[in-house]
Amino acid sequence: MNVYYLDIDRSFTHQQSVRELEFWILHLKRIKKELHRFYSDTKPANPVLIRKAIALQTSKINSVLKGIQNYKEFRAWIHCEDSQNSTAFIYEHNTHKNKYLKHIKEYQIFRSKLTQ
Repeated sequence: MNVYYLDIDRSFTHQQSVRELEFWILHLKRIKKELHRFYSDTKPANPVLIRKAIALQTSKINSVLKGIQNYKEFRAWIHCEDSQNSTAFIYEHNTHKNKYLKHIKEYQIFRSKLTQ
């Protein structure tokens, strides 16, 4: 049996991207917990808009989290060593990565406004 460098590289890329997906999922779950804490810490006397904004951020996180989890399950289910599938996975991975990074940036802005 011959092991080619391309096979090792493809396998390493797959493992690395799976770890990255797991990190994103854990990070989003921590943010969800933080938002829940913010929501429970807001006093009823505070404006209702703050609670609605926190609920909206939570729903956005749930949406991004669900998308990443679905992609991770799909990726594990259909993983193939075909080079065409690999480029499709890389494209899809980058799409989810951009959504994740965009949402994290929005959340950081929201959090800074909330904690001022």
